[in-house]
Amino acid sequence: MDNSIEYAELEWVKKMIMINFKNLKINHIMQLGEGWMSRAYLINHEIVFRFPKEKEGAIDTEKEINALPSIKKHIFLKIPEFIYCGKQDNGYPFVGYRLLPGEPMDEQLFCSLPTETKSKIAHQIAEFMEQISSFCVEKAKNLNIPETNFYQYYLETFNEVKEKAFPKINHDMQTYIAFRFETYLEDKNNFRYSPKLIHADLSMDHLLFDLKRQEIAGIIDFGDMKIGDPDYEYLYLLEECGETFTKKVMELREEENAQDKFEKLSFFLIADNVTLLLAGLKRNDREMFEEAVELIQCEMNTNHKGWP
Repeated sequence: MDNSIEYAELEWVKKMIMINFKNLKINHIMQLGEGWMSRAYLINHEIVFRFPKEKEGAIDTEKEINALPSIKKHIFLKIPEFIYCGKQDNGYPFVGYRLLPGEPMDEQLFCSLPTETKSKIAHQIAEFMEQISSFCVEKAKNLNIPETNFYQYYLETFNEVKEKAFPKINHDMQTYIAFRFETYLEDKNNFRYSPKLIHADLSMDHLLFDLKRQEIAGIIDFGDMKIGDPDYEYLYLLEECGETFTKKVMELREEENAQDKFEKLSFFLIADNVTLLLAGLKRNDREMFEEAVELIQCEMNTNHKGWP
């Protein structure tokens, strides 16, 4: 980032914090990171402030503000506890919470861990999944956590990709995407699930790892929380931690029909890349679009069984 732009950005962040929280003295500020929906900053080496960038991120932040205080009581691992809730000059909310222990997990760190440490992490993640999925669905609805009808959602996604993306990709990719969506949507067993509350974004960078204790210390970024198919919770574990680790978590949770779940998760993976494809078009982001095409092509090249 250009130094002048970075300076202006940090000055704006300080201004927003000072307007909303006049008693908070800022001695130090640095950017922590940036995702699709928000930017995060570390204030005085101890408080994380997160600013949503657009409407969708603002909605997710409001969801966390409403729900996390109730959900926190059911989760053993540390999760964000908002001690500051303010308004940006564009009307969007922003939040602040004490920096949680640990550092975001990444692929290099995960792969370097010994088997016994990975086993411990699998137990922790299985326990977290049990805790969040046992949260009362009706109470979650009362906290304005949305319920996703997975059939309707993926049907709408399929229709949208046919309309907007198919004209921009080759025929083989069109055929492959159509095959994957139709196979998923036509199998009624995919929709015989009991809706549960799920985090819905258990990617590595949302798992905070304590290097000294060699365990997960906390989980962050609950903005994608929803009520829906509990199998979806395994999506990013499979994508980033691999099949062996995901199977271990499933075994710990005594999941039945693991192979059927992996078939469904395989669809969720391709659908996730299709969503990235659509996001690239919506944002007019060629790099994002091409990344999605490459990921889908890679999936096609593995010659997924049964597709024409």
